[in-house]
Amino acid sequence: MCRWLAYHGPEIRLSTLLHDPEHSLLVQSKHATQSSWVVNGDGVGIGWYTDDPDPGQYRETRAAWNDENVKSLARHTRSGLFLAHVRAVTQGIVSRTNTHPFLMGNWLFQHNGDVGGFKVMQRAIDARLADPWFGDREGQTDSESLFALALTHGLREDPVAGITGMINTILELRDEANVDDPFMMSIAATGGDSLWCARFAVGAAAPSLYWGSGLNLCNCDGSTTQLDQHARLIVSEPLDTEEFAWHEVPEQSLIRVDDEGVCVQPLEL
Repeated sequence: MCRWLAYHGPEIRLSTLLHDPEHSLLVQSKHATQSSWVVNGDGVGIGWYTDDPDPGQYRETRAAWNDENVKSLARHTRSGLFLAHVRAVTQGIVSRTNTHPFLMGNWLFQHNGDVGGFKVMQRAIDARLADPWFGDREGQTDSESLFALALTHGLREDPVAGITGMINTILELRDEANVDDPFMMSIAATGGDSLWCARFAVGAAAPSLYWGSGLNLCNCDGSTTQLDQHARLIVSEPLDTEEFAWHEVPEQSLIRVDDEGVCVQPLEL
């Protein structure tokens, strides 16, 4: 399984989260602790927003720990809303177009998990996709198809409807195709304003997911970084060992992060 993080808050250097903490995303790329896939070396990607309405995007197929460009980019880029992802392949080959986060229009999306039986359902999923999202996919992953399906269900206008519509469609197609393999996901999506995440699974445990606000992060060099009280993080794994500072997201949950805070609620499917 992949590992990812999503940040919403005052502008910070990306390296504050990607590189500095004792269990940063770059550390998780080679030593994840809450996944059956310890190594996530099949690519690294970042998507970030600044004062331009279109987000920046960096994706590379090299392992994050072996990519000097992502380290330099993270040190010299500041943003108040960004996603980052390290990949372990479950569906689709190792390629830049299959590396998260994905970009369609001005929306970013990333996924950890697996759509079991994806090959069996792929043609039926494609038939449910509306234009332009059907043609905007660049890769072959189940993850990018989930993104296109959520956009088809109105992710941009109504993120709750987009995410729940995507999940319900997959559940419906699983039944039609008699798929028993697990469907597991933790996702993050944003259009540059609010951040929307979800944790869901059927047939297995959902991928781990946590949130934190105003954290005082322990860094790998022994120092600490106090984040602003309005800084909010959603992560596959905590970035440090301060276990009481992190809140586990319940399974089958939807998360909204905006200037008002973090709202976690049950998914109503």
